Amino acid sequence: MDRGRLPVGWTLEWVREVGQLRDAPYLLDPGTAVTLDTPAGRQAIEPALLIECGGLILVLDAVENEWLMGQRADDGSVMCWSSYGADLEFALKSL
Repeated sequence: MDRGRLPVGWTLEWVREVGQLRDAPYLLDPGTAVTLDTPAGRQAIEPALLIECGGLILVLDAVENEWLMGQRADDGSVMCWSSYGADLEFALKSL
């Protein structure tokens, strides 16, 4: 997958339908700083894709190939708190 782009066959409308989102989702800059809160502290994440979904953000971890859920911090970075595995559909239905 190209960094920052939806895979072939995916559309933002599909993301909206599956996630039952009222507002249209949109892609964020893959250069956005992302961290994951872990018991050991905050861990930097290399994002492959970031999808804004009505205030929550789904981040595809480029290393672990799993979807993380988080939100924007005051400094514009994204702070994630949980992994939803490799299945985007599952992650969207967990919003």
